[in-house]
Amino acid sequence: GPEAPMVCAGGLVGKALSNRWNNECNTKTQVGCDRDVIMTYAGAAGALTAFMGIPLAGSIFALELTRASAGMASAATDALVPAVVASVAALAFIRGIADPHSSVGGHFRYLPSISIPNPSGRVTIVTSLVCGIGGAFIATVFHKSVHFLKDVLWSELVPDDDNVRDGSIQASFQIHREVLVKTAIGIAVGALSMKYPTTMFWGEGSLQTAIDGQSTPFTDTKHGLPSFLTAHANVDPNAPCETSWAAIQVGVAKLISIALACAGKFPGGIIFPLFFAAAPIANAMCGFFSHHLEIPVNSVAIMALMASTQASVTRTPLATVLMLTLSASSSTDLSKMLPCVILSSYIGVFCSRYISKESYFTYSK
Repeated sequence: GPEAPMVCAGGLVGKALSNRWNNECNTKTQVGCDRDVIMTYAGAAGALTAFMGIPLAGSIFALELTRASAGMASAATDALVPAVVASVAALAFIRGIADPHSSVGGHFRYLPSISIPNPSGRVTIVTSLVCGIGGAFIATVFHKSVHFLKDVLWSELVPDDDNVRDGSIQASFQIHREVLVKTAIGIAVGALSMKYPTTMFWGEGSLQTAIDGQSTPFTDTKHGLPSFLTAHANVDPNAPCETSWAAIQVGVAKLISIALACAGKFPGGIIFPLFFAAAPIANAMCGFFSHHLEIPVNSVAIMALMASTQASVTRTPLATVLMLTLSASSSTDLSKMLPCVILSSYIGVFCSRYISKESYFTYSK
């Protein structure tokens, strides 16, 4: 996903502009440091908003991402307004000047509003708890898997022979190991994609197939593949998932491919990849309960589990809610879905911190 590189690049541009227009941060006296922090957040917010086209989500995401709990960074007191201004300016430039003819609004199609029942208060709370805890569990398994794979693949294995302790030889050893590890991961992800072709793509184009249980054929997206490349697939990406087992295979395979890529230190964002992994698992859960308990498949639970999983990994509950709800199509009845999605997102963050003290990112405090 391009989100993380966009955030980093935008933050670096903001920091560079701060250095260019003002004196650099003096780490001893802290003069100019607050300004650098504010400009960094503003740059990150503007870049992410320009890419996603979702107002405010970029500024909230940048300020939430750098805090380990479900809240904004301490710098938000001074940086929130500049970050929002940068977010609005980026959106105005992209939509008003650079691409004025593109439509504004979300495009991900959930069930039509007429198909979404009005949930009672009890159903909303239970769904929020189940999806929140479920998302926290998925997120914990994901980040622990990534850390485990990193420890295995990138442990400090330098030959003990005194004849090879020279710095240049050690550097050569590290380079060769990096090539070997990344090649092996590429082959592993490629082999996985032969059985589950949708794992090859993590962006918005293929996310619709995950949201609606592959009712939208993979070939109808911009990432569609010729039929001969999907002939050996365990789950046909161009046909709806007929069973919960088929859907959960896609979700787990997606989660494995993301974990491998992250452990292999391939640069990229994980926002939409995690949405993609959670959506099939949510469809599988809904399919299971509808089959055994005669409960209809509910788009509320699908969006809620997507929100909880993503927020539990990145610790960005409010920004995640904004991304999902504002990227939904106009046919989505958000008034029925929003309460559950908000609750699930925050419950996921709280539960993930309770389950594990570790997290995907490393925080200074």
